[in-house]
Amino acid sequence: MAWTLYRHTKGNHYLRLGGAAHSEDLSPLVVYRCLYDNPEARTWVRPQPMFEGLTEDGRTRFTPVGRLRLVQPEDLRTVLAFGYGEWKQDKTFDQYCTGKDTDRNHLRGTRYLLEDTAGQPVAALNVLRFRESLIGFASVATSPDQRGKGYGSLLLRAVMELHRFAQPDLRFLLFSEVKPAIYERLGFCVLPAEHQRFPKSQAMATGDTPLSESEAEFLKVYF
Repeated sequence: MAWTLYRHTKGNHYLRLGGAAHSEDLSPLVVYRCLYDNPEARTWVRPQPMFEGLTEDGRTRFTPVGRLRLVQPEDLRTVLAFGYGEWKQDKTFDQYCTGKDTDRNHLRGTRYLLEDTAGQPVAALNVLRFRESLIGFASVATSPDQRGKGYGSLLLRAVMELHRFAQPDLRFLLFSEVKPAIYERLGFCVLPAEHQRFPKSQAMATGDTPLSESEAEFLKVYF
């Protein structure tokens, strides 16, 4: 499966979820999701000709900026290379990749890949479904030559909204190895000290309420 990401002429990003047909005349519609906080609505529907057309002043209304898709077996070495510099632990790249074949944390979950408009892989992450309403993110990494362009945040937001479209009440967890502000912009907050397990990584979660005891248990088996 694959989903296209767009930038609106006003600057905001959107994820195209798919198509639909108008109930009265069967005209084609596009269903798409906001990749930013919007108190009015996050899911929108627009006639396909309007979505793919021009504004009144002749500008392209929605411009493709990337494609989100599931990682395939042939993508794995490319995806693993994104985080190799940080997580190699004195292994060669071949040793690092081979070790993943028996790594439980690598084998579980569902990996997503973000490609740019030229089809070049730029960022990837792993989704760990802990229970119906709780998802963890792991192995969030951007290609070294594409860092600083916002691809990691765009990927994370797109995957979050893809899952929220199916289930609005989700809570997300992750361990941050970068400045927390990057994830705070996406609605994550640093968890209290009792939930912190790794000196160099900060446990973070979305949501306005404290983690329940059962939710906190999943932090202990995260890795």
